[in-house]
Amino acid sequence: MRLLAALALLVLAASASAQTKPPLPASDLAGDWHGQWTSPSGYLFTTTLSLKVSPDGVADGQFMWTLKRSPLAQEQRKLGMSAIEFVSGKVDTVAGTVTLVGTRKDDPNDVIFTDRYRLVVGENGRSLAGVSGNLGDWDGLVFLQR
Repeated sequence: MRLLAALALLVLAASASAQTKPPLPASDLAGDWHGQWTSPSGYLFTTTLSLKVSPDGVADGQFMWTLKRSPLAQEQRKLGMSAIEFVSGKVDTVAGTVTLVGTRKDDPNDVIFTDRYRLVVGENGRSLAGVSGNLGDWDGLVFLQR
């Protein structure tokens, strides 16, 4: 719950900042981002997001997810396994947000599911943080950095 409150503050700060700071060029968000995803149920994935962004803000890319922790006994054998989630979406440089939707996956070991993401760009342009749909609960937390 504290993480969600901290994330809400981050979103509010980014919104206030977007009103006083010039927009970050969409191309500045392209490239590789590294971080993690967690859920209240106890999952932990590390990830690299490789993102492409066109001048009009259309984004596509892929997450390379690696399962590091699972609350389920039957998934312990999958720890350390990886999968790719292909995503597409939109960058709003004025609001400082990135919205992505998983479109398909390359996941022979059934490690992940496709998800939806609402991310906020950090003021310095070197961090992305937000939530994922997490099967409709919107309580998956994503933190990425350059």
